[in-house]
Amino acid sequence: MRAELSGLRPMAEEILEAAVRSRLSSEGWEQVEGFLAAMSDALDRGDTDGFRRALFRLEDTVTVTRAPRKLTGAEPSERILERKALIQDRLGGDERERERTEDQDEQ
Repeated sequence: MRAELSGLRPMAEEILEAAVRSRLSSEGWEQVEGFLAAMSDALDRGDTDGFRRALFRLEDTVTVTRAPRKLTGAEPSERILERKALIQDRLGGDERERERTEDQDEQ
């Protein structure tokens, strides 16, 4: 599954970052939390397709933008930020940290 996730990692990172930058109603945040739970469960099961479906449902809920804009609404809860960080770690956060450490060691 790791190989299949490597293609999804950049997109997942972008969508997860967009999710925590979003300003949503409480109902919107409940949906986000559900999608993050589904993503985490899919990772537990090794279900790449389930992860992809939950990721795309999350993308449909939040606005992924590449240009700054003014956002309105509430900020994400700590629980959502923690779940986002856990999913990022499971997608390869340890690998990224090792790469950063290796790059710093080379300098």
